Amino acid sequence: MDTLADIRAVLAAAGERIERGAVRESPRQFMDELWAHVYDPAPQDLQPYVWSRLADFSAQLGMMSDLPPDRSPVRAPPQVFARR
Repeated sequence: MDTLADIRAVLAAAGERIERGAVRESPRQFMDELWAHVYDPAPQDLQPYVWSRLADFSAQLGMMSDLPPDRSPVRAPPQVFARR
């Protein structure tokens, strides 16, 4: 995942799967794989964009309600989002 075009392509495909209801694995597994495949290798300047999209996907999959932080599908935001 070196370029914005690559990242957008993967995220668009994932978004389409979610919208069509074509996610076969558990939502947690689906999101864990996206975090590992897209967010982890993304260049640091693109991580805020990826983080935002993956947080939206988690919400679409109904994974954002009342989960303890250690079970949250959303990782801590990139440094740029942290308050100082």
